[in-house]
Amino acid sequence: MVTKYETTFILEPGLDEARVNDEIERASQWIKDLGGEVIEVQRWGKRRLAYEIGKKRDGIYTLIVHQGEGPQIKELERRLRLNESVMRALSVVHVPPELSEP
Repeated sequence: MVTKYETTFILEPGLDEARVNDEIERASQWIKDLGGEVIEVQRWGKRRLAYEIGKKRDGIYTLIVHQGEGPQIKELERRLRLNESVMRALSVVHVPPELSEP
């Protein structure tokens, strides 16, 4: 069953714009390679972290809304964890704003 997901990941703060674009494109390509479909990519930019991760206080946030299946999501998260430029990654089932509670 195809489900819509949101995958958010935080990139190292010291990456230049070209490298950030490459990492986002790589993640999007992984989704496609695993049989998913990218619906939307939101670049949130550099933001302060709630707590330090590896002695870093900032990170570059990206959200990708995509469709796929459960096993594909596990493989995507595994690949993101193995990527040294990614500090953290999380995938959750997408809930449209009109269906979420206030």
